[in-house]
Amino acid sequence: MNRTSASLVIVALAITAVGCGDDGRGYAVPEKVCDTKVDPDLLAPLLPGGEEIHQRDVPREHGATCDVSVQGGDGGGVYIKRDAVPEGDDPLKVREDTLIRYGNPKRVDIGDDSRLADKGALITTSCAPEGKDTTFALEVYLSSPTPEDVPERRKALERFLRSYLPTAVRAHGCR
Repeated sequence: MNRTSASLVIVALAITAVGCGDDGRGYAVPEKVCDTKVDPDLLAPLLPGGEEIHQRDVPREHGATCDVSVQGGDGGGVYIKRDAVPEGDDPLKVREDTLIRYGNPKRVDIGDDSRLADKGALITTSCAPEGKDTTFALEVYLSSPTPEDVPERRKALERFLRSYLPTAVRAHGCR
């Protein structure tokens, strides 16, 4: 094998290694979810390995439902629900059973009140769009299989939520 051929083989192997990566992803992590900018570096730890990513955004009258699902690999993804909740309703009470199913919900200091669990979270913060007193509720569910290192995934989810909440609140029209 001559030098040129050997160099081409080395370059091809390097490109293949970079394309495969250690995370098992054959897709690019999105930069927008729910038509709202996200930090791909903070979203990536919440997504499983796989071959292809699908996004679906469903706008609703008082919010949006979005998902980022991964095909191939272990499957699963991230599901986000954003809602404006009328004054007097407590989303944390309404969704209490869901949070328990998410596993070990604990209070965290994000927004006005929030719970972070093994497979998801619910954050509430005040929101006054169009002069009405409402609560903005952000729910995130991680549908991928629960990893061995649950505390690390909870930390990754908390980092994502801290980054995403201000952007989501602005996108929702809260003042």
